[in-house]
Formats: sequence, structure tokens, C-alpha cells
Amino acid sequence: MNPEFRRQLSLELSPARLVLMPAILLMLAICVFVIEGKEPLVYIHKGALTLAALLSACVGTFTALSSINDELSERTWDQQRMSAMGPWRMAWGKLLGGPSYAWYGALLCAAAALLCGFWLGETADTVLALFLTIVGAAALHSAMMASRLYSMDPNKPATSRSIWVLVVLVFLLLQLVSGLVVGLGDLLGGEHGGAWWGLPLNSGSLLLVFAVASLLLGLLALWRAMSMQLSVPTTPWAWALGNVACCLLLVGLVPSGTGRALTAMLLLALATYYAAALENQVAQRWRTLIYSAQHGQWRRFWQNMPLWPVSWCLAFAILLPAYLLWNADPLSNRGQLGPLAYMVLLHVLRDCGIYLVFSLRKSNRSPLGMTLLVVFVLSALLPAMFWSLGLAPLFEPLFGAFDARLSANFQRAPALGWLAWVGMAAQLAVLAVALVWRFKAITPRTGGKDDIFAL
Repeated sequence: MNPEFRRQLSLELSPARLVLMPAILLMLAICVFVIEGKEPLVYIHKGALTLAALLSACVGTFTALSSINDELSERTWDQQRMSAMGPWRMAWGKLLGGPSYAWYGALLCAAAALLCGFWLGETADTVLALFLTIVGAAALHSAMMASRLYSMDPNKPATSRSIWVLVVLVFLLLQLVSGLVVGLGDLLGGEHGGAWWGLPLNSGSLLLVFAVASLLLGLLALWRAMSMQLSVPTTPWAWALGNVACCLLLVGLVPSGTGRALTAMLLLALATYYAAALENQVAQRWRTLIYSAQHGQWRRFWQNMPLWPVSWCLAFAILLPAYLLWNADPLSNRGQLGPLAYMVLLHVLRDCGIYLVFSLRKSNRSPLGMTLLVVFVLSALLPAMFWSLGLAPLFEPLFGAFDARLSANFQRAPALGWLAWVGMAAQLAVLAVALVWRFKAITPRTGGKDDIFAL
């Protein structure tokens, strides 16, 4: 048996806890029979499905993250690095063992829901709901554990603040997922179904596709994140593959070519922000990246490549052929919609560059707070101060797309004025100077011809 899985089971499944969970669930079922005497099976069926989802998604995610945070708090992560287990064995051992008690309760609720569904004649719907719950919860566990591993610094213990931030993030993700599930039926045309990449599918079939794909992508992300934390050299091909797969899954719901291109760029822009905010040990990675480029060690260069530039380059790779090569429906208003999409990508590059400037400081403070402050000043305060003079796009270029004084064809599509492009060019130039200065500060100077900062 997997040693990590066995260790997690010994921590989670004590004899007392094994008896406590079914006892509490049995008391809840008795309460339902006492309170609702007419149709108790209906309420037990709904309650069992709800409890299975709550235990697996909420409690299971928290305990899965605790299996990582406890290693940091007890300072035992270095022992895991020196163990003989590979990244995949360590990953699935924590994935299944950490939330094992939550899965124990969820499986008990699933058994009760199946029995009630059989007696009520709703076996097929119950099996579908339970399958989606189990697969979706496992995908959520994988994604959150991968995010925690990618943002984790083994030299710093996990604080209660970071744990509660993750709990809030889990809650927001659950709200988002529930909203998507509720709106999916309307998006696909209700019970009659709709089209996904031209294939007629009902909402249940599409949910199955999305659930299985999410689980596979989550397992891939967890494996690669565990490889990084166990100091196994990796290249960012898995991140690029995950970005492309997510775009293919979601873009297939959009009917038009223009919408598909814009949706893919938007998803990749969000992935860029997500990767930049989670990235840890930024200065060390960029120092190694620059050193590898100076000495022509290209495999090591790609092994230390941060993830957010990969997503940004993928977004630009979608924009370039869509804007320059397609002459049909996609991005048909090329004189207006294309430049706006290009400006959005430059905006993302600017924000990530600001974050990188603060990340390269010799400080233990998080760069996210200062980045948000600078972005707030550039995007809100300064444009508001200079709005009456018509200079708002100089600080926030996207204002040029929605100011009637700068947009001659506002009814057709947002148009950018020349001031917006001047403002973005100036901000990127200042940012480039600041980054070169930061890179010089963290990079040992060789003074030779291979020094990329030699003037």
C-alpha cells in the first residue's frame, strides 16, 4: 500500500470517528422521520444528496488542504522530499487519504440516497447526481491542492490567515460552480439540449464531459505541482496543455467564431492573472531563468519558466491569426474589435509586470497588496482626476474604448483613441526600465559577452 495513503488513513480514520459519523447521520435520518411523517423518503433522498455534496466538496477540500498545511506547520516537508516516493504516489496518497473521513461520510450518504432513489423510482437521476458529485469533488480537491502546492514556500509555516484565505476561495469557487450548473440548462436550451462544438448534447451529458475532463486536468495539475515541490525538474508543457484543454471545453459552448476567439483570449487572460498571483519564490526562479539564458542552458531555462508568460503567449497566439488572417466572421469588425482585444492583452501584461517588479524585491512581504494598490491608482484614481481634461486614457487605456469623446463608432464596437495607445506604450516603457533595474539587482554580473544586461 502507498505509505502516504496509509499514513493519512491512520490519522483520519480512528475507530471512534468511524462510529461517530454513521451515528450522527442516523440521528439526522430519525429526525426527518419524526418531523416529516408523510413523505420522509423524499426529504431523506434530498438531504442525503445535499450532505454528500457538502461533505465531499467543503469538508473534503478543507481536509485535503490540511494534509499539506500540516506538513508545513510541523516542518516535515523536507522528510517528504527525501522519501523514496515519486510525485504521483505522493499526490494520490494525499488526495485520497487526506479527505478520507469526508469521503467516508459522503459514501454513507450516497448509499442512503441510492436506496431512497430506488424506492422512489429515481435511480438513474440519483446515480447521475452522485457520480457528478464524486467526480466534481475530486476535481476540486485536485485543483485546490495543486494551487496550494504551487504557491507554497516550504521554508515558511502555514499561517491561519493563509488557511482561511483558501477556505474563502473554496466557498467562492463553490458559488461559481453552482451558478454554472444552474445556468447550464438554460445555456443548452433546457431539457431539449443544445450544441457543443456542433454536437447535440443535453445538460446531463455535457456535465459528464466537463466533470471527467476537470478531474483529468486537476490530476495533471496536482502531479506537476507535486513534482515541483519535490524538486523534480519539469517544463511547463502541462500548464500549456491544461490552458488549451480548458479553452476547448468552454469555447465549444459559444456559437459564433468571434465569440469563441474572444472567449479563449479572456480565459487565457484570467489564467495569466491566476498563475501570476499564485507564483512563489519569484526572484529565485527569475534569477535562475536569466542565468540559464545567459549560458545557453535552454532545458533548464524552460524548467524554471514561470507559468503566467505561457498563458499570455497563448492568448497572443490566438489573437494574432484571428485578427490578421481570418477574413470571415471571426473578429469581423477588425478595425475596432481587434485593437480592443490587443489592448486587453497589453493591459494584462502591464499588470503582471507591475506584480513582477514588486516580487523581485528583497522582502518577505507579499507583492500582491502593493500591486493592487498601484493598479487601483492607475485604473481608478488618476483617470478620475484627469477625466474632465480628456486625459483618462493616458493612465487607464481601456477608458478610451468607452469615452464617447474618443469613440466615433460607439454603437458598433468600442474604439480606442490615440491617447490610449500612447499611455499604454509609456507605461510599458517605464515598466521595462524598472524590470531591467530589478533584474540587474538580482543577477550576478559576468561582464562577458553572454551578459544579457551588458550595455
